[in-house]
Amino acid sequence: MFKQTAVLAVTGVALLVGCGGMDPQMENEEIISNLIEAGYPANDIRVIDEAVFVSGDTLVTLQASREMLQTPAGSAEHYRSNNLVGPQVTKICIIPSSAFNSSPMLSQGLNLAIENYNQLGLRFSFARDWTPDCSATIEANISTAKPDNWAGFPEGGLPFGSINMVPAMNDQTLDINEHIITHELGHTIGLRHTDYFDRSISCVPPYTGVEGPETVGVNHIEGTPTGAVWDGSVMNACPHAGNTGEFTGEDINALDLLYGKPCSSINLAESRGQTGKQIRCICAPGVSGSVWGTNNYTDDSNICSAAVHAGVRTPLGGRVVVEVQPAQTIFIGTTRNGVTSNSYGAWGGSFRFIGPQVPQPPPLCSSFNVMGYRGQNGVSIRCTCPTVTLGASVWGTDLYTDDSNVCAAAVHAGAIPATGGQVSVTIQPGQSSYAGTSRNGVTTSSYGAWSGSISLSP
Repeated sequence: MFKQTAVLAVTGVALLVGCGGMDPQMENEEIISNLIEAGYPANDIRVIDEAVFVSGDTLVTLQASREMLQTPAGSAEHYRSNNLVGPQVTKICIIPSSAFNSSPMLSQGLNLAIENYNQLGLRFSFARDWTPDCSATIEANISTAKPDNWAGFPEGGLPFGSINMVPAMNDQTLDINEHIITHELGHTIGLRHTDYFDRSISCVPPYTGVEGPETVGVNHIEGTPTGAVWDGSVMNACPHAGNTGEFTGEDINALDLLYGKPCSSINLAESRGQTGKQIRCICAPGVSGSVWGTNNYTDDSNICSAAVHAGVRTPLGGRVVVEVQPAQTIFIGTTRNGVTSNSYGAWGGSFRFIGPQVPQPPPLCSSFNVMGYRGQNGVSIRCTCPTVTLGASVWGTDLYTDDSNVCAAAVHAGAIPATGGQVSVTIQPGQSSYAGTSRNGVTTSSYGAWSGSISLSP
């Protein structure tokens, strides 16, 4: 067990990259001026080793201080900086130094931190080591220049270029290493401390105080809480001995809101054959686009419209989790939650949604043209019968002609009572003859050869 004050010495610090070419003293003067204009208290700004720091853990360079004065394009983590990773970044490669690789806890912690981000399915991924398809890189270093770990905010649409960990991290648990590296990577993509407004929420004295106003450089991410609680976020200023290193639900929500992959960018047909694969994506507000099926949808259906139909989101948008499913022989169209889906026959791929869905009864049996399913023998359609008209036309016994009234045939077969209920209609081949009988208050007629049949079951 280690003291919380000792933990802070290895917590996240946000470093903002800079550029050269100006006299260091003049550069620092402009940085300090920009920070004060951005709303940082003067007593929260320090110059250490000719570098400007704010909030005790954020090194600020000239370019980053200038970007802090820019008005963000909308107030989209709990809190974010003005600077975010741009859409041109699709893969961020983290390149550890030899010293970092030689530190077992840091090395393993990095792998777990990368996994934390990649399992969210954001619009960019993280990878360890350089590959030709890297669109941005972050160095993972061991640093003795400061008593704290530090990283930085994005600049020019790119993530900050390094995370810098103190050697003492190798003496901490794997969970703490995972937690703090995940935290530092959060800074590199623009996440501020969730409790920036009162670090006493997660830190013990003397690490308290406000890091700067929310209005400039610290932007609330709309859709996340404005408050913060003990261990409520991996982006809280200070970690604790019991931290697992995993994102909280609010962390995930914040990252989805900032960097979630738009559902409109996903081609589910590319995932055919990967049954069970789950894909997270973000739906914009509104409902548009065609949908085929109910509960299981064709993989060319509009994901977001299908999500409203399934009841996993509202027309206001939000995150959905799609699970790839195999080909289906039939897709049944229904109307749910203001969205009407279409029926379709066999299709090579399908999907469903993960998460709580609004339970819906099957559609009315009268909404189906059963004869349209001829030849799809063995396919079952689940549908609902209201109170049944017992005198409706039915031909056959146990096997009925496919132009028979489904609900009256279901009462005759004993699948439902005359008061109605849900029934399964199974497509059967045509028969050479159909015998009429009287059962359960329904009298059916006899008939000769007919090209399609149905059977009924509860």
